[in-house]
Amino acid sequence: MRSGIAGLGACVVLACSPLHAAGEDVVATLLGHEITGVDIADPSDGASPVPRLFERIWLPLSRHYIDENGLAATKAELGEAAAYHREFDRKDRDQRARKLQELEERLAGEGIEARERAWLEEFRAVLQRLARRDAEIDLEPPLDPSREAGQLAPWIETWKLNRAIYERYGGVVALTRLGPDPRGARAALIADYERRGLLEFADAVLRARLFEWLEAPPSMPIPPGDVDFTPYWRRTIPPSYFPD
Repeated sequence: MRSGIAGLGACVVLACSPLHAAGEDVVATLLGHEITGVDIADPSDGASPVPRLFERIWLPLSRHYIDENGLAATKAELGEAAAYHREFDRKDRDQRARKLQELEERLAGEGIEARERAWLEEFRAVLQRLARRDAEIDLEPPLDPSREAGQLAPWIETWKLNRAIYERYGGVVALTRLGPDPRGARAALIADYERRGLLEFADAVLRARLFEWLEAPPSMPIPPGDVDFTPYWRRTIPPSYFPD
């Protein structure tokens, strides 16, 4: 994959329109829309524009890929994810209720050192606050289905997109708190859009810096044999963060 990107050759240089003011030179064109120096500028002195260029490219490019390849969240997937979240919330509430009862019983006993009692009381206060918030939520009207779908769809589509591009392009996968991140496949997809003429760079140096940033080795790579893009809503609900 790396050699494929490196072999793309020089980028297409775009002529800057005389209508662009100073600082608004076009640095790239994606799907017919221009990205200018102003778009990726940062008021912080010395800050690299590369992450902002990536964001300007990735958000519309990924949306285009999702739509082009039929990866939009389906009604069935939305229902499946919503059911997972409801069950997760139910189990979490039950776990917190059991832990709160346990703390009440421990605090009612004797022989607890002052430092431990202070920690237990602080823990109890947190659980009581969460319980009050749960009660408040229960009094609120149910979440509108369209709003719930709007909240869940980006998560579903991100997982579907990540799995699809990894299966197509392969490459390095990073372990993150949100799940496997197909770093190599993402770089390959951006390069593919360039090959297709859907993405054009006007700044060869900035393009090179972007791909260097995209292809930087992750701090926590996942071995190829361990890569698993099974979405979280199809996995077993993990144990609560409150120990039994």
